[in-house]
Amino acid sequence: MLELTYDYATCVRNSEKVAWRVDEVMPTSARLDFSRPFLPSGLTGSDKVPFLSPAEQLLLNHINGHAYINLFAFVEEYIVATAVNHAQAEMFGDHSAIRALVRFAEEEIKHQELFWRYLAAFERDFKHPCQVLGSAAAVAQVILSKSPMAVMMVTLHLEIMTQAHYTESIGPDSNVDPLFARLLKHHWIEECQHAKIDALELEKMLAVSGPEQVKKAFSDYLELIDAFDGLLDQQAAMDCDSLSGALARIFDADERAQIVQAQHQGYRRTFLVSGMVNKSFVKVLKGMDADGAASVAQKAKSLA
Repeated sequence: MLELTYDYATCVRNSEKVAWRVDEVMPTSARLDFSRPFLPSGLTGSDKVPFLSPAEQLLLNHINGHAYINLFAFVEEYIVATAVNHAQAEMFGDHSAIRALVRFAEEEIKHQELFWRYLAAFERDFKHPCQVLGSAAAVAQVILSKSPMAVMMVTLHLEIMTQAHYTESIGPDSNVDPLFARLLKHHWIEECQHAKIDALELEKMLAVSGPEQVKKAFSDYLELIDAFDGLLDQQAAMDCDSLSGALARIFDADERAQIVQAQHQGYRRTFLVSGMVNKSFVKVLKGMDADGAASVAQKAKSLA
């Protein structure tokens, strides 16, 4: 078992204490500061391409930051559906759980609105088109086709990863655009409670699952990690194309390979490895199944 020290009611109370509105975080008139990086070094591959000038690396950082926010809006699509499904399953049961899950879903929709507002501001002021992943609904269907326990494992991974991004990278870096930092700070504030709800839902599923179901959940989780990695590779190639267009410059095959590799490794570190090796996430995995946790640790090493 997971031996959790909180409950649904606590999550609701804490959520109410830190609640915010989109207009407070990012007014429609907000302007991004393109003289500063959007992502700190720990969350990007843009500063790992030596042949790019500092100005070109900053441009790639902005493209990377735009894709970063789009990826969050992208995955929120399935998370909303997951929270609603779990709330429906709890209907006529634990009222505190229903309230926590419904609030969870509403806050995720709010996060999507915040991200879309940011993306609109970026596209308004950046002046160059940037390619990003689409088909969020189709990807959500693929994720939701996996076992419910695996879906919740991926969700917990993402929620915990989000917190680490702000507390370990963006929060301590005063050089990044203040508006971008504020957006991620408020995202982190609410994700703290979402991660706890994820763990509570996992604990509930574990109580009625046998060893084979848990084993299948770990297998499905790793399959989804591979699927995400494929999407991140696609986004890395799109970043190179966006940079090429913004600079009106054609990269040769070697230059392109370097940019795509740096971006892909940056996305892997940011969205996959940082979640898989997070202490809180590892503790939950070990509470579920020691062998499964070891397989995740091995996968993280292969991606690092």
